[in-house]
Amino acid sequence: MILPRLSASLLVLSLALSLAMDSLAAQTADEAAALAAQGDLYHAGEGVPRNFASAAGFYEQAAKAGNAHAQNQLGRYYYEGLGVAQDRAQALRWLRAAADQGAPQHLFDLAVALEESGTPDDLAAAAKAYASAAELGLAEAAVSLGLLYQDGRGVEQDYGRARDLYTGPAQAGHARAQNNLGLLYVRGNGVAQDYELASQLFAAAAEQGLTQAMTNLGVMYENGFGVEQDDARAAQLYRMAGQQGAANQPGGLIYDTRLKPVAPEPAAIEAQASAGDPLAQFQLAWILATDPNADHAAVARAAQLFRAAAQSGYPPAMANLGLMYFEGRGVYQDYVLSLKWITLASAAGLPDGAALSARVMPYLTPGQVNEAQSMAENFNP
Repeated sequence: MILPRLSASLLVLSLALSLAMDSLAAQTADEAAALAAQGDLYHAGEGVPRNFASAAGFYEQAAKAGNAHAQNQLGRYYYEGLGVAQDRAQALRWLRAAADQGAPQHLFDLAVALEESGTPDDLAAAAKAYASAAELGLAEAAVSLGLLYQDGRGVEQDYGRARDLYTGPAQAGHARAQNNLGLLYVRGNGVAQDYELASQLFAAAAEQGLTQAMTNLGVMYENGFGVEQDDARAAQLYRMAGQQGAANQPGGLIYDTRLKPVAPEPAAIEAQASAGDPLAQFQLAWILATDPNADHAAVARAAQLFRAAAQSGYPPAMANLGLMYFEGRGVYQDYVLSLKWITLASAAGLPDGAALSARVMPYLTPGQVNEAQSMAENFNP
């Protein structure tokens, strides 16, 4: 009679242990999610200066606890060298860990890293990862896989397969798919050559702002392929492609729309600016910097005034000082200091700060980005 009671007790104990383990796992998952969310704040610069090194610290803790989002973000950081030393082995380790959990975007990010290495084995693995993500409905993955088939990289060249992979996303309005499919029709690769259809596809992609499609459509107009020959239209498209690229660069100086417009005569606010009023400093700097006839001395003084207002913690002045460092106007050109001040402006609540930061960052190396963010982290008004 003892053995049945013992078996029942063991069953109860086993059930209790199982429930405890499930509870512990849930608790660990919740803690990992909280750490990943903290990393996201530093990654985006929401309420704190944007700092990839700080984000990486939180992501690493969450990644080790199995959080797929953190694993993916940490892998991307290691791949690009943002917030951590660039390390391809660590990058692939964490990207694979995230991809193994099955999210299509994580599979895609792993495939991108593998494709960029360019080795035959990595290209083959990239094709498999793109295929898995495409099967889960990620259009971008289908287009990238189509390009591998089009070029015969990592897979046997197959224009028909490339066409099939492009067609669905193209019909759904995916610009890169439309452009790539248009190129197949121009060249007659896997399809009957059709300049008219190619032009229509290029036009659809160009309307979405894809510069390659604008250029391709310009070529069609220049040569009269599938459209009526039109040099003026071709030139217009070439200009649009160039302007679209320029639009991704940082824009002009920012004015605080909460302030009243200032008169172009600086004397009225000179005394207030000299007394250290940051708003007056900002407005006087604005007058000097935006004067089309300003000489170097005036622009240099504008930079000094923006700096004084920025040191007091005024976000628009921080942003404008960053832009002046980016352009080398009134100060020596320094992309690191540019990103530092724009990062601070974003953290201080400048509405367009994050977008401005994203435009400046491509001009810096990962090491320079890390340096700028470290300087912003240590800033004391």
